[in-house]
Amino acid sequence: MKIFMLIKKLRYSGAYKMFLWVAKSLAEKGHDVTIFTYMKNDITELSYNIRWIQVDLENASLFRKVTETKQWMKKTGADISISFLLDANIINTLACVGTKTKSIICERNDPFKPHYYKLKLTKPLFRLADGAVFQLPKVSEYYSMVKGPTAVIPNPVVAKTEKFELLPIEQRKNVIVSLGRLDIFQKRQDILIKAFAKFLKGHPDYRLELYGDGPDEGKLKELVVMLGLSDSVIFGGITNHSLQILNKAKFFVLSSDFEGIPNALLEAMSIGLPCISTKCRPGGAEYLIQDGVNGLLIEAGNVDALCQSMNKIADTGIGDIIGNNAKTISNRFSEERIADMWCEYIKNFQKNNLCRN
Repeated sequence: MKIFMLIKKLRYSGAYKMFLWVAKSLAEKGHDVTIFTYMKNDITELSYNIRWIQVDLENASLFRKVTETKQWMKKTGADISISFLLDANIINTLACVGTKTKSIICERNDPFKPHYYKLKLTKPLFRLADGAVFQLPKVSEYYSMVKGPTAVIPNPVVAKTEKFELLPIEQRKNVIVSLGRLDIFQKRQDILIKAFAKFLKGHPDYRLELYGDGPDEGKLKELVVMLGLSDSVIFGGITNHSLQILNKAKFFVLSSDFEGIPNALLEAMSIGLPCISTKCRPGGAEYLIQDGVNGLLIEAGNVDALCQSMNKIADTGIGDIIGNNAKTISNRFSEERIADMWCEYIKNFQKNNLCRN
């Protein structure tokens, strides 16, 4: 099948990595895949051979973006067009109207988050979409207006973790790690830093390491200085060596208010690192973690609860228990299994459209 895949641009962060993973997986399963981006990309080349059309429409009107996207769809002879993220979903839905190409939209964010006004305004448009894929059941409920076939397909655990052996706990450093964009609105590293300040009073030999960059790096560094944590909090910047970073840590923390299925949390769990996560909307962490069994869950925004969970892992043997249990996530979300789910959905989607025609 000829598949056209549309996203605004390619970046190194979560949803964009999953977009590329889906494209690569579908191509490996025998589909003819074309990637289409319409803004300046952070990634300049792909490590595998997939057709990539790059068009600069950053300052173009919505009408022009839709028109040019439709033209490229026709040139590739696409049977279906899969889009990731809201802006691309809007363009994809409109571009497929009146063509033989069928649209599949993919929501990778939290549709319930405050200030997501563009989604609220465009929600009726998605009645025109031919199908949709979501990470979580809760998100699929929000998109009940989509008339065609829908599916819930989570992110995979990438294969590089399958043969990775986490160092024994006595060989790991007293380090707490968090990976993600430095963004107070979503990722809430301010909550993590404040909880760590309380935790540090009873555990002065621990260090907090934050990896990533983002709009609030300056504010977070100011908070660290204000709380007197300059010697105990490290900003490590962007990294391509997450496994090596996680391998030296005692545990991992995700402090977000909202997420899809967090890739960093999946990766940490898959190698057996004890994890603490907020119950971030719309339920991604709760989809992965059974509290007290394979991780610890706390209410979002709760500094004291986060500090208590950090104390629990540092002072008891629960870290080994939840870490060992967490490793089974690799079976639930293996690359092969998730790729098969995508292929099965596309097969059913095609069958549904043939029946309708």
